[in-house]
Amino acid sequence: MNTISYTLLAAATVAVAPAAAQTTLDIAAVSRGARVIEVAPGQSVDYQILGRLGGDANLGLAMFALDLEFTGGALTQASTPTSGPLVEFVAPRGVNNPAGFGGTLDGGRLVQVGGAMNTIANSFAPMPSGNVVTGIADGTFDELVSGSLVAPTAPGVYALEVSNLFANALVAQAPNGSWRVRGAEAGAMTPLVVEVLDCGVDTYCVSSTSAAGCVATISGSGMASLSGASAATLTVTDVANEVQGLFVWSRGDGAAPLFGGTFCVAQPFTRVLEPALSGGGGVPGTTCDGSFTRTIDSALLLSGGFAVGESLYGQWLYRDPAAAGFPVAFSDAARVTVCP
Repeated sequence: MNTISYTLLAAATVAVAPAAAQTTLDIAAVSRGARVIEVAPGQSVDYQILGRLGGDANLGLAMFALDLEFTGGALTQASTPTSGPLVEFVAPRGVNNPAGFGGTLDGGRLVQVGGAMNTIANSFAPMPSGNVVTGIADGTFDELVSGSLVAPTAPGVYALEVSNLFANALVAQAPNGSWRVRGAEAGAMTPLVVEVLDCGVDTYCVSSTSAAGCVATISGSGMASLSGASAATLTVTDVANEVQGLFVWSRGDGAAPLFGGTFCVAQPFTRVLEPALSGGGGVPGTTCDGSFTRTIDSALLLSGGFAVGESLYGQWLYRDPAAAGFPVAFSDAARVTVCP
């Protein structure tokens, strides 16, 4: 145990109950109540650390200190409470480590986040100078710490983990106004799981070749966000000039032979007629200067009933007037994963 822990212990402990008595403190890291979240690359995530006392009867949390580490990158200091009962854990009303209630930064980790209330009824030193509040985390999960982290840009599964818990709970008040406390053993320690989605656009399937030798190819940019925070843009180039186009999308992929090409989305699908011709000028279908662009935004995603983490699959069909058979050609296809 280091010097800081001894400081907290000295401020929060007056008399420890017999060793036979046992109190536990469960800790859960969440984000707005969820223990598993899906986020976009680089997204800012609010988190909360909840605590719940169990075991032998007690009157609530008197002191806690814990470490936080995010496997996806460095943390910044947690927030310092400015209202509510937790202000009694913050110096000068309470006692915390020299860097503050929000913890000490140590190589990207946060060390000893938290503090202790004035259980010693101090009246002779500048701090602690606050009051004891009973009932904190007594049998129900209460928020102890809040902060924010930044998700990595690389898709994957990461975790905000809690360790090195050190805590005690109120037992009874002594005649001199101080409080007797009991050490709280670490109970369940549940991390926050952060799944960073691959929210980019990727392509699949194969294009057909038009009578003029056009091989329509899709490219994409941006991220499709269900909340409207961002949108993805799909552009298909090398399309036959001055022809009509049809964008077809669904919630699944496919690879069905059709009219000499490959239909790359699954049924059921939605067809959207492009409002303007492909452009490029000249006699329709004789050059490959045409293109179409479509935005995959929250309005489309909500109308399609998409959820975060699902994918939209889309493809263009366009008129090929010089074709010997059925006058249509196919682009390749794009998969767009839905971000929060």
